[in-house]
Amino acid sequence: MQSVTRLRENPSSPPVRGGRFAGPAAGTGARDTAEAIARTHKLLRDTQARDGWWWGELESNPTMEAEYVFLRHILGITDTARNLKIAAHIESRQSSDGGWSMYFGGAGDLSTTVECYTALKIAGRDPGSETMRRARDLILAGGGVERVRVFTKIWLAMMGQWDWSGTPYLPPEIILMPGWAPFNIYSFASWTRATVVPMTVILSRNPTYPLPPEMAINELYINGRESADYSLPTPSGLGTDWLAYVADRLLQAGEKLPLKPLRGPALRRVENWIVGHQEKDGSWGGIQPPWVYSLIALQELGYTMDHPVMRRGVEGFEAFAIDDGDGRWRLQACVSPVWDTCLTVNALLESGASAGDEMVVRASDWLVSQQIIGGGDWQQGISGIEPGGWAFEFENDLYPDVDDAAEVLLAIGRSGTLDAGKRGAAVDRGMRWML
Repeated sequence: MQSVTRLRENPSSPPVRGGRFAGPAAGTGARDTAEAIARTHKLLRDTQARDGWWWGELESNPTMEAEYVFLRHILGITDTARNLKIAAHIESRQSSDGGWSMYFGGAGDLSTTVECYTALKIAGRDPGSETMRRARDLILAGGGVERVRVFTKIWLAMMGQWDWSGTPYLPPEIILMPGWAPFNIYSFASWTRATVVPMTVILSRNPTYPLPPEMAINELYINGRESADYSLPTPSGLGTDWLAYVADRLLQAGEKLPLKPLRGPALRRVENWIVGHQEKDGSWGGIQPPWVYSLIALQELGYTMDHPVMRRGVEGFEAFAIDDGDGRWRLQACVSPVWDTCLTVNALLESGASAGDEMVVRASDWLVSQQIIGGGDWQQGISGIEPGGWAFEFENDLYPDVDDAAEVLLAIGRSGTLDAGKRGAAVDRGMRWML
């Protein structure tokens, strides 16, 4: 708030009238500000897609590429040529401390570094190289594989590099819990839910697709794999972590019972839920975590790579990938054209663009076309509300969200359009849905 107050009190700041940028004020920097705005408008005009959207790369840490390498190994479709490009990208992201960070400019993160090291080894990198040696030093200094996060341990367990006893247990029977129960899959947020459902297959069946001996990561254990402590850490205190630990112990004990009458129906429900939640572009939830786990779960349930669901799922990654043409390949965790476009329209309107500007009109009409008028998980526990929201990806029809809807409504509500009636109907429907 203080910075906003100072901005308002600064006489060289551009005036704002009625919530809209009114042009640069006379004085120092006015011409520079006007030129910057004009150049930005031109850049946006030149980079707008023919259909009217904008889409900027969503940057993330290199676990995206590492886990893509793991996924293809688990599915039995390793691509050696692509692995080399991925290895080149991962190496280019190594931090000065020898590790890989979770965020831009951060220090080397233990779990991220273990995943990148493993992916590089799968891609054929020499463990004696300077890149690998520096990464290994950071890993061992941080406590080795035993100290990585749970999700990294799950990936390693699926590749035979960690013991499944050192991971949580999650039974598929939870999908049978009714919506009114205190604990059911719809108690989770959307991305978590779409991850938890396939995880029930993985964490109850413990599938293993071992790496060849030359790709093993035994050297990342402090005292060797034979001496590793695979037990889950016991939480201190009587908080939610302790309750989760006790629940895990009880569920693990229940798994040892000879009869599980609900297992078959639960797995069929899980399978149908996963298949029914795949988007048109092959993804699940429009984001990487549920996507990769859903493919692994379906393979464990008997789906082969020639099945349309599996084929569409693997091919869908191509639209999220970026080949820089210089021998490196990277993967976006998700794409966000709706979000990018509505924010861009609002920025254009705030910085002096006309509501009738051709690029604003094209963007507005495209946003109207992206309104989701079908059902989704948001309808659980809600009745009598017609659909009308927006998600941020090209394809994520099951999970529209309020923040995207709000920004889109601000954009299209102030923009020109080729069809005012259609735009008005979209605004009315979107407002009702959001409220």
